[in-house]
Amino acid sequence: MKIAVTFFRKDRKIQKIRKNYIHISNSNSINIKKYEILIILFITIFMVLNSENLIYLGSNLVQVKNIDISNENIISLNSLANADNYIFKEKEEIEKVQKDIGTQEELAMDQMAEEYKDITAFNDISAEDIQIIAENESYQKLNICGVDITNYSTNRSIDFEAILNSEDKFFSKSIDEILLYTTHTSESYANSENYVFDYTSPRRTTDGQYNMLAVSSKFASNLNNKGINTICSLTPHDYGEYNSAYTNSRQTFESLIAQNPNIAIAIDVHRDAIEDLEFAPKVEFKGYKVASLMLVMGIGYDGEYNPYYMENLKLALQIQILANQIYPGLFRPMIIRNSVYNQDIKSNSFLVEVGASGNTLDEAILATRCLSNLLNILYKD
Repeated sequence: MKIAVTFFRKDRKIQKIRKNYIHISNSNSINIKKYEILIILFITIFMVLNSENLIYLGSNLVQVKNIDISNENIISLNSLANADNYIFKEKEEIEKVQKDIGTQEELAMDQMAEEYKDITAFNDISAEDIQIIAENESYQKLNICGVDITNYSTNRSIDFEAILNSEDKFFSKSIDEILLYTTHTSESYANSENYVFDYTSPRRTTDGQYNMLAVSSKFASNLNNKGINTICSLTPHDYGEYNSAYTNSRQTFESLIAQNPNIAIAIDVHRDAIEDLEFAPKVEFKGYKVASLMLVMGIGYDGEYNPYYMENLKLALQIQILANQIYPGLFRPMIIRNSVYNQDIKSNSFLVEVGASGNTLDEAILATRCLSNLLNILYKD
């Protein structure tokens, strides 16, 4: 005999993943608290006697299932307590997951970064390290310390020299948190042997096991494994309302900043939305294919520049200069535009494009391991 368990709720979404717990918010849920003890007791007894016969059917939580932290041996009771804040897994369970240091491919990426723990980006800089390659009415192409940049903004006098002559940015693992969120949540990738799924529109899906929620979740796990406290928002922002995505993600961003004053870095995780659905920028390290990354920076508009754009560019340049030494070819040319992309909310914000629609989820996830290693160099305790 098999028993299937399911509970249905409205507006159920995982809000964030921290180092020690997953925080889930519930609203408009059915109050079954008076049956809580009886149901939990029954399920617990059945699990002990024959746990393999307990099937969890779930609810709308399937759209935000975390493919990295989910474990087939951990059965969700779907917040039977009906509390406003419900801890999905115990601290010990999360720590056990964090000790899973990665696949063979991920470990190979780690090995490439191990010898570079103490390197810096901004050292021995000269005027020759700042070059304007081409310029016209539409764009300005530069090379800054080996980093290719295409500046589509109208600001053609960005003070890169001031950035390069400043000290590297460093952060503290005991204090400084990283926020991950996904403005264009439904962006997804090509099917692969390991990830086969249906699309809800061309190279997009609202199934969080295969879109940017999966990439962001894995990214968060990689950072947590390195001792960096990470808040990963799994709130979808473009399901059915793609044109409002930035408005929606801005509300999430501002809310999480207000709730978590220790957020030091904020990263909007995207996939390149180029029209060619088969476009798949990638690089190969140690025989493994890795999706290329691209940083997109919004400096603001004419006469109303983003107050944090210099600080944001400094962090972006530092990351990409380090990447050129550790993972050469990992990054495509950086893009600068007359926009903000929510990067005007706080300093140390950037948007990263993880591959494009022709890449696979495997390649995208491996790219987050590389980026995690780069960020780990900036954390000194």
